[in-house]
Amino acid sequence: MKYIFLLLLGFVTSCASYHGKQSYSVVEDVYYTSEKIERLRGEVYIPQGAGPFPGVVLVHGGGWQLRDLSDMRSIAKSLASHGFVVFNINYRLAPKHRHPVPVDDLASALAYFKSHAELYRLNPEKIGLWGYSSGGHTVSYYALVRGGVQAVVTGGAPYDFTWYPKSPYIKGYTGAYRNEALATYLEASVVNKVTENSPPFFIYHAKEDKLVEFAQATAFEARFLALKRPVKRHDISWWGHAFAFALNDEAVKKGVEFMQKNLR
Repeated sequence: MKYIFLLLLGFVTSCASYHGKQSYSVVEDVYYTSEKIERLRGEVYIPQGAGPFPGVVLVHGGGWQLRDLSDMRSIAKSLASHGFVVFNINYRLAPKHRHPVPVDDLASALAYFKSHAELYRLNPEKIGLWGYSSGGHTVSYYALVRGGVQAVVTGGAPYDFTWYPKSPYIKGYTGAYRNEALATYLEASVVNKVTENSPPFFIYHAKEDKLVEFAQATAFEARFLALKRPVKRHDISWWGHAFAFALNDEAVKKGVEFMQKNLR
């Protein structure tokens, strides 16, 4: 069962789409640090026009251990075709690189994105994050702990690590199983990071998800509701973890609409 999600993605990667009428160009091989390595590379989607446009940074899933930015290209195209500058990134992977390295890499990507705002016709004051599965955890952790973004879309993510005493994914990411590193599990659980100042969140999750339980989404949402913070939740009825990502156009549509509402 360990790699079922990763294997499925190999067959159904990034089929979901919701395309608008905006034309755009793509700048490939954008390295966001001084190290010119594959795992610190991204691609920028730039709408045609004078701008400045709101921006979104995308973070792929894969249990923090596998996959790359190609998984998020359909979402990148959806956003760009609706007038967003999109930075779709790779990041360094576990188990060699553990928590919070993916968050650090996202921070570096955001710093690069903002410092090149004029080049990419980006409004640096209007930036959102979007991630799925482990990528959803990464964008949520960044937004709730480090701040500085205006909206977040997260799907299929584990928000409370303490539910998983023997997860091979979380062990790879943290370096230990839960009972050996409970303090780390608590610190990395974004469900504990929601505050009165948290940005608006859109959470989507499959009810039939067997890898990351649907209740993770409802429990995370409840923290926002308790603090009266803006939050929306979209439930996917028929798919499990991988197919909810790859095939659910409605979740992508609602995520784009959420970004339009909160970044314009």
